[in-house]
Amino acid sequence: MQPRLAGPLIRDTTPADVADIVRLRAASWRAAYAGLIPPVYLDAMETGPEVVARAVRRLEESPDGYYDLVAEREGRIVAFVMCGPERPMPEQVRAGTPRGEVYALYAHPGAWSTGAGASLLAAARDRLRADGHERQVLWVLEGNTRGRAFYERQGLHATGERTELQLGGVMLTELQYGNLPAPVVNQRRAQPDTVATPARRGS
Repeated sequence: MQPRLAGPLIRDTTPADVADIVRLRAASWRAAYAGLIPPVYLDAMETGPEVVARAVRRLEESPDGYYDLVAEREGRIVAFVMCGPERPMPEQVRAGTPRGEVYALYAHPGAWSTGAGASLLAAARDRLRADGHERQVLWVLEGNTRGRAFYERQGLHATGERTELQLGGVMLTELQYGNLPAPVVNQRRAQPDTVATPARRGS
């Protein structure tokens, strides 16, 4: 286990950060999802100039209420998070104030268990609450026991909702976690060969 260090610097993402975030995301996926997602899919994750350019455009075109944050230690980005309003789910009708969603949260494997992810998640949830999203959700692979344990330590719990998605020809189950008052059971349709994230998520 990595030692818990002093809290990292949390700040908004800039276009200059995107290349590092793209590489960090690939490294995190390859470490976290080994044994869950086929190696051929993980090995094929691109980090080149075209991917970076697309991610920069998405960052620059993000509307108000969407946030991209990084955690930095000694001038090095060690984790990133994306959050905003909950993604639309056509088969559901939400009542009341729209919920917030953490779309993605990844830390470099070298920064696991150092407190960087917890600090970044707390900052993202603060942004969501400031926009009126007291209720917040996120999605995590059912087989990602490390990730699920992390979110549970942060006070989140499985809501009962789940979805199926296909990555690299394998069907995987995602569970919804959140700070909702009671479990709500619902099914979302499978999405072939794509991560269940909004189009703006390219980093």
